[in-house]
Amino acid sequence: MYVMEEPQRGIRAVYAASTITVYQAYSPDIGIPAGREGRFPTLWKRDRMTWVIKPR
Repeated sequence: MYVMEEPQRGIRAVYAASTITVYQAYSPDIGIPAGREGRFPTLWKRDRMTWVIKPR
């Protein structure tokens, strides 16, 4: 039986004809409060994003 290894990094997304939704992982210090409160905590900084997906 062949077992595929999960890559260390990857992009998770869902797409349709008019939209693309990309999922971003965060540490529990950011993700848990964001999920609970529906907004990012003050610990999250917008300028800390290190990559951007650009359309062709």
